[in-house]
Amino acid sequence: MITIGSLFSGIGGFELGLERAIPNSRTIWQVEQNKFCQKVLKKHWPDAQIYEDITTINLDTLPKVDIICGGFPCQDISIAGKQRGIHGKKSSLFFRMCEIIGYQRCKIAILENVPAIIRVGGSTVVGGLAEIGYDAEWQIISAAQ
Repeated sequence: MITIGSLFSGIGGFELGLERAIPNSRTIWQVEQNKFCQKVLKKHWPDAQIYEDITTINLDTLPKVDIICGGFPCQDISIAGKQRGIHGKKSSLFFRMCEIIGYQRCKIAILENVPAIIRVGGSTVVGGLAEIGYDAEWQIISAAQ
């Protein structure tokens, strides 16, 4: 069994795609603060544990997984926002994501964000993952793809 943990889960798009693409995989925990999204997650993953706040998760009790996926907040990165960058109030949650990935030592981490991250934080993301021992590859995938 390949286990999946999801950060900034939304309504579970990453988990759905991974479970469909990887035979014998199962999402065992998700982190999402939005109550509506939590209802959707509970409907589709009734056995998965939902954690509400990424900043207060106890890393010692968070079950280990093979894959961690998630798209950290882009409000401070997107061209639709004020482009404060990776250190902005919301987008800086990347650093907590990185801490969780490093603590878990999962086999694979899949991160998603907007194309503007190349200019306002991409090197910090790749560097942060390298600091915790991960080799990172990135690419831009358009909505049409």
